[in-house]
Amino acid sequence: MAAVSSGIHNVYNGIEDVLLSAAKDVDDYVPTDGSVHQDILDQRSAEIAGTRPALLEIQLYDALCEIKRFRHLVRHKYGFDLKPDKVVTNLELLKSAFPAFIDAVIRLERAMRNGDDHDG
Repeated sequence: MAAVSSGIHNVYNGIEDVLLSAAKDVDDYVPTDGSVHQDILDQRSAEIAGTRPALLEIQLYDALCEIKRFRHLVRHKYGFDLKPDKVVTNLELLKSAFPAFIDAVIRLERAMRNGDDHDG
């Protein structure tokens, strides 16, 4: 279970890195305070009229919030004492969230390239 948990942790870290990079490149703002992990999800789930559409729709946002919470557990329990059912649940969640995230990034890139400033 520790290896699977670590894999989930690492994939989520990659997703978060993409979110942070997109925030820097597109929004010209990257959250830096103590709640950065939640703030980046919140920021990327909000549309900015005249600039960009939301990257994360509510279902994907909710899934990533749950995986983020699990990642926190893995990080602070070091893979020890994790409940197998939580590991399996988060693995299944990641298996659906990751392709949805890739699709969302592609949609955002297309919208930005096509000049869709998403004025509402």
